[in-house]
Amino acid sequence: MGAFSTPTEWKAAVLVGETLLETVQRLTLVAEYRDEEAHSHCRRVRYYTEFLVRQLGIPEPDSGIMVFSSPMHDIGKVGTPDSILLKQEKLTPQEFEIMKTHTIIGEKILGGSNNPYLESAQRFALYHHERWDGSGYPFGLKGERIPIEGRIMYLIDKYDALRSRRPYKPPFRHEDAVRVITDGNSITSPDHFDPDVLEVFISCSEAFRDIFDAHENS
Repeated sequence: MGAFSTPTEWKAAVLVGETLLETVQRLTLVAEYRDEEAHSHCRRVRYYTEFLVRQLGIPEPDSGIMVFSSPMHDIGKVGTPDSILLKQEKLTPQEFEIMKTHTIIGEKILGGSNNPYLESAQRFALYHHERWDGSGYPFGLKGERIPIEGRIMYLIDKYDALRSRRPYKPPFRHEDAVRVITDGNSITSPDHFDPDVLEVFISCSEAFRDIFDAHENS
């Protein structure tokens, strides 16, 4: 982190970032053609990320890089079979194991670059299903061993998934989604989240509601 050391380098990075953002938007179209919800989800992810990095005090240029890169977190789903990605029922355990490989596929797509935007995108893709208590995937990393991109995206993805309609569940109301994240249920536990990220969410959850409502079908 802290990839740029001078204002000139940072200004150049902003221009690169604008170009990359357009590239990101075009790449996410790949997923959108297979999953109509993906476009709105990726748009909301960018706004959630922008809010969280500001509240967490992550400085520039790192925060700006993360905002640009966050929509690429699910790019690995291009390697997930339609029979699983678009299935209308809950996945079987075997199908879920295949779905989990989208993190590794995303890392392979985005890896091997020295560009700080793609490096951040790679971390979002690979680590966004890791959990603070070590019960996530693909590596079962625990606590601060999980890069901050993964810790941020895990909460973002959980909230947005709860609010969104799925073939196997109706959309949750904002209040119910907050309750699941803060109190837990049979699938989710507060121990899954970085305590600092969770604290911001608890204190500012209305901002998440506003972002979802503003971009629910955009």
